[in-house]
Amino acid sequence: MEKAQHLTTLDFDLSSFTKKDLLNASLNTAFDMDLPIAIWRMPNQSEINLIISTEQAKNLEKIDLEELSEGFVCAPFKYGQTKAQFIEAHFTVSLDFDEAICNVNFESAQDSNKLNELKNKFRDFLEQKVACPPYHVNPAPVDKQKTDYKSLVTLSVETILEGQLDKVVPARSKAIELAEEFNPIDLFMGLIESYQNAFVSFISLPNIGTWIGASPETLIEKARNEFKTVALAGTQRFDADKSIGETAWTQKEIEEQAMVSRFIIDCFKKIRLREFKETGPKTVKAGNLLHLKTTYQVDTKATNFPELATIMLGLLHPTSAVAGMPKEASLDFLEANEGLDRGFFSGFLGPVNIEEKSSLFVNLRCMQLLKNKALLYAGAGVTSDSNPEKEFQETEIKFNTLLNILNSSD
Repeated sequence: MEKAQHLTTLDFDLSSFTKKDLLNASLNTAFDMDLPIAIWRMPNQSEINLIISTEQAKNLEKIDLEELSEGFVCAPFKYGQTKAQFIEAHFTVSLDFDEAICNVNFESAQDSNKLNELKNKFRDFLEQKVACPPYHVNPAPVDKQKTDYKSLVTLSVETILEGQLDKVVPARSKAIELAEEFNPIDLFMGLIESYQNAFVSFISLPNIGTWIGASPETLIEKARNEFKTVALAGTQRFDADKSIGETAWTQKEIEEQAMVSRFIIDCFKKIRLREFKETGPKTVKAGNLLHLKTTYQVDTKATNFPELATIMLGLLHPTSAVAGMPKEASLDFLEANEGLDRGFFSGFLGPVNIEEKSSLFVNLRCMQLLKNKALLYAGAGVTSDSNPEKEFQETEIKFNTLLNILNSSD
């Protein structure tokens, strides 16, 4: 595989440019050439990665992690009915500390002329230092949510008490105006600084749109012979005056998290997987929120299950943490009553097969960027003990993950 070495590919030095300069130039390049781009920062790491493909994102009906090349996957909530998107890694930049490394993959890119054009535009935009780079906007009109959220929660509780569901996770959206000088890279950098434990991502695809978020939840992770997934549920506001060890959880929150854990174990049972390590539940901090988290790990070599990540991806999504239980009944209820096009919210996204590792995260604490405004999305787990006002306030708290950073950068 022919790859450019270090910085010499670009024929000029990147060391005099800031991370923001490099990210701005990358986004400008992708927008100008009508190409897809993904930018991300893994949890508890400092390195920022980005990729631009010289082709449009590939539509995937089924994601086979063993077959995909290096790139970035983003799938909608209705993955299975709606196709996932795969951005192949042709032009990559890695930013860590004061070093910037750029690689160009000529072997996987079909059009080397376009790749050279991309490099040249990237250099030009770097030198221009454009302050507010544009981003791809979904051309389809976005409908407002057709259902009052508190009424939806009330209906959810009634349906649970009738015995049709154990739990359901209705979602809502919230539209906000964006400042005229809004720069998505400023928001991305603010999320990185404030939410060290989160997977912070930015994706912008022609004809599909732009999403940005800071997710606390791993869906699946595959690194050589290790597979990992987590059960994350229960939500309360973080109190800086109390230690995390003093956190008290209600019976409703404990049971909500236990449902997610049982769902994962049931998926293992379906494929007759009995050898796994379970850790938790324990209280974890994610931005301004606390959650209950249980981690499950599998040695795929010892269990002779190299394709486990792909199989579990098909079984897990959508998890009970974003849909409900039983899965099919909760999805039917949401389809009939939620009145919201979730898009990529509560779908999943992340880098695949980069340095022999794939990491996919549930797309939570996210928003879709539109022209001059943004749509934020959040949901709350409803059980028989739920209170409509409290669930509404939980979604407001989740919105604040992004709003707090957005308002501080205005």
